[in-house]
Amino acid sequence: MPTFRVAGRTDVYIGEAWQAALAIGCTSVVLGVVMMVWPGNSIWMSELLFGIAMLLTAAWQMVLAFRGRIRTGLKILEFGTALVAVLLAMWCMRSGDWVSLVALWVGLGWVIRGIVQATVAVWSDQLPGTGRQEIAGLLTLLAGLAVIIWPIDTLDALAVLAGVCLILLGISEIRIATRIARPESTPEHVGVQGLLRSHS
Repeated sequence: MPTFRVAGRTDVYIGEAWQAALAIGCTSVVLGVVMMVWPGNSIWMSELLFGIAMLLTAAWQMVLAFRGRIRTGLKILEFGTALVAVLLAMWCMRSGDWVSLVALWVGLGWVIRGIVQATVAVWSDQLPGTGRQEIAGLLTLLAGLAVIIWPIDTLDALAVLAGVCLILLGISEIRIATRIARPESTPEHVGVQGLLRSHS
């Protein structure tokens, strides 16, 4: 049975992974905008927003761990780092107004994500555009380092910096979602979307 795809899509992910990737990407962009334009949050709300940012990182790595067509060892690595991101999210929500501590947890989460993303790109033959994946991983690593080492002394300033990084990460995730191959469509369910796609 033919598969209907947009040119350039990849089947490196299984099933409906594109929906999860798109949802995570859009949520990241929205959260980034909220963090940038909503100054003067309470400490509790700031902790919550930073915690959600880390949970989005965990969700992205879970998608690759469970829905990615990569080696078993790389799946385990993604799953392990997703658990670390969940732990960092919990710490973000319990850091109070210690700006340097919140920055450390958020930055560390993105540093780990960037390292793992670049590692997976290097060691996985199935991933398309591995060069772009490696660059994206390195940029995520740099974003994490910037959050850790940037001289910030207020949660509002940290929120702006983290918001910019979240928006960039979200755009990257949305771009990946648009390139993930959709599951096979049967002729009776092709509809307008199917007519707009090309046969592979």
